[in-house]
Amino acid sequence: MHHANHFYGHAHIMARYVGLEHPPRIWGYLQHGWNMHDGFAVGTVFAKGYPKFVWSQACSRRSWAAGLRGYEVVGAPWLYLLDLERTTDSPAVQLNSSRTAPVTAPSPVEPSGTIVYPFHGWEGQQVVGSHADYLAEIRATEGDVPLTVCLHWNEYDNPKVRREYEDAGVRVITHGQRGYLWQDTDVAFLYRQLHEIRTHRRVVSNRMSSAVLYAAAAGVEVGIYGDPMELESDHAVLGGIGRPRRMWPAMHQESVPAGYAADVALSELGGDTVLRPEEVIDVFGWHAEIDAPGPPPPAPGLTPAGRGPRRGRRARHRADSHRSPADAEPVVGTVSVTDAVTVAVTDAVTDAVTDNVTDAGRSAERAQTEVATGSTPSSPTLSPSDVVEGGAPVATVVTEPGGTASSNRSPVDPTAERVATASAPDRD
Repeated sequence: MHHANHFYGHAHIMARYVGLEHPPRIWGYLQHGWNMHDGFAVGTVFAKGYPKFVWSQACSRRSWAAGLRGYEVVGAPWLYLLDLERTTDSPAVQLNSSRTAPVTAPSPVEPSGTIVYPFHGWEGQQVVGSHADYLAEIRATEGDVPLTVCLHWNEYDNPKVRREYEDAGVRVITHGQRGYLWQDTDVAFLYRQLHEIRTHRRVVSNRMSSAVLYAAAAGVEVGIYGDPMELESDHAVLGGIGRPRRMWPAMHQESVPAGYAADVALSELGGDTVLRPEEVIDVFGWHAEIDAPGPPPPAPGLTPAGRGPRRGRRARHRADSHRSPADAEPVVGTVSVTDAVTVAVTDAVTDAVTDNVTDAGRSAERAQTEVATGSTPSSPTLSPSDVVEGGAPVATVVTEPGGTASSNRSPVDPTAERVATASAPDRD
């Protein structure tokens, strides 16, 4: 299964929907976040012949308009979660009556306050903007109500960003980790999000986002306002700030009419395309694992997700595009679909690579000094460019006698030290 199918516990929700505790391989690519393009990260490489499972007809039409093909509409996993955790006041309940699971009563806790989802970045692109100014605008608009700020783990792990909210006296949380390369998949992520959304009276953000659509689909009042901030090196194909505002101007106000917000949300999430359990088994190719749908297994617990990855790993992940940490602090409710030995070996290799690259950089600096002074080193010196990708060397820089540097790209070089590292991940 492509590792992105596990993001936010999506594959686990779909498996639970048909009666499985653990998800089999999904034979295709499952959209894991909302955007104004084809639903997938820009630059995602797809294997030929495998379908791209998107949330909605709207997303599929945007893809076709861009000349892209191979899409199949299945509805957002969020809608399947709403079906599994049904309440009497969710707009999505009316769109899928195929389930026999009982509809539960609304939470006995009276919703109160506002939960804020600031626009977030990821390991490869950070958000630029003032969180303090944004919070000041939130306070001025929301008034004297309890405020919860939910940060994506990328920002939650940044003490500077987190403190801007904590120092202002608001409750700051994160729903957990997204997961990466089948590790650190927090299967309770969306369950926590649903719980938080249902216990707040309003959900607001400074951008049109999955969180706003999720809340509107769950029947909660939403608003989109405030400094939208900027994303580093944003992709024009995603439409930036302007495209959602042009398409849905009425969504961009302090309080969006409930009916309109629900209509937009269910259109973008695929409310009219939610599949029956039998159809999910068929579309995802799960016949070998399950003959017929069964009752859903128990939902994961809502134990707090913990602090997130340590800062020491953060810079490394950003340099590696967007690798989620393999050595994050223990998180209750987090599952890893790799065994402990594999994780340990992966971490050991990663640490070795980092240490060797650091040593290589120092060696290169020494070599440059020797060349400048005319001295001859006693042995070849490794440059940082000698790091290999996917197991194949990129380059070896050897300082020749006499102080000249030459490049050798041969895969076999007994005179140069080799450093092995994992191949670079695809984009999120």
